[in-house]
Amino acid sequence: MNMPATVEREHLVTVTVDGKPVSSPRDTTAGSLLRAAGLDPASRELVRVEGRTQHPYSDPATRIELHEGEVFITVSTGPTPVS
Repeated sequence: MNMPATVEREHLVTVTVDGKPVSSPRDTTAGSLLRAAGLDPASRELVRVEGRTQHPYSDPATRIELHEGEVFITVSTGPTPVS
């Protein structure tokens, strides 16, 4: 498979988003990582999990430097359904 030259030069890391492995460039944004995980940045917020500490990225344009094996979860930012 031929990859664009820009992707070949970037160092890709694998992180976990909502329990699924996602490959992404080390230097990315919260929105780009959500899209790489198949999620919509307009309706999901990315949260980095470090032990018992959680670091939310409410702005999808926030730059993130990823490290191999990091764990992220997402939370819905859309309307809450009412029963």
